[in-house]
Amino acid sequence: MSNYWRFSRSAYYSVIAALPLLVAYEILVILTQSRYWGLRNAADMWIRTFLMAFELQSQHLTFVMIGILFALIPIAKTHSSGVRLQVNFFALMFAEAFAYSLVLGVVLQSILRVGGLSSVGPGNGTMQNFALSLGAGLFEEIIFRVLLLNLLFLLLKPLLRNKVTTAVVSVLAASFLFSMSHYIGSMADSWQLYSFMFRWAAGLLFTVLYFMRGFAITAYTHALYDIWVLV
Repeated sequence: MSNYWRFSRSAYYSVIAALPLLVAYEILVILTQSRYWGLRNAADMWIRTFLMAFELQSQHLTFVMIGILFALIPIAKTHSSGVRLQVNFFALMFAEAFAYSLVLGVVLQSILRVGGLSSVGPGNGTMQNFALSLGAGLFEEIIFRVLLLNLLFLLLKPLLRNKVTTAVVSVLAASFLFSMSHYIGSMADSWQLYSFMFRWAAGLLFTVLYFMRGFAITAYTHALYDIWVLV
């Protein structure tokens, strides 16, 4: 059990744990889409738009993303020194994320009640909201925690020079942009200052969890929390 805390936050376990999340999300999207219309997470669409810049066909993108994850497994293993694969750890990781999602649910729903806001999800079907929740956990954590947070740290470190200051500014900025992203696009939420601050606070909590427990735990916690809210 002593190895669990180190192994479960490693890049190796994170990449492997991302695979079932991606596959489940894609299956639900396929099952809930009509002939003319399908609903996808916004962060997923940003990644797909980026990949299509390389002249990839839209119908191939799911397989491309799954292939990318499989290709990352040996790379992540190489960068996770001393980490061994123990299958039972993934069940523990899910249970841990489940517990965190309940705690976050209590904290964040209390904040919502203070502001008199509702946590009712968008007017989609249950399966569509389930798919959107999984997509949020996977793609939003990839963009705003794995990519943006680390990119901001690298860009700001030479300017701010102090590591702690750089980390604080990066966390605040990444969480700010995470909140702002919910008000961008044709299906975006209506702007409300309190809802923006709530999402900023949520972004900060997910960032703290990311630093403490790594990508996989954070992604599953985010997905499970969204399921409680949307489904």
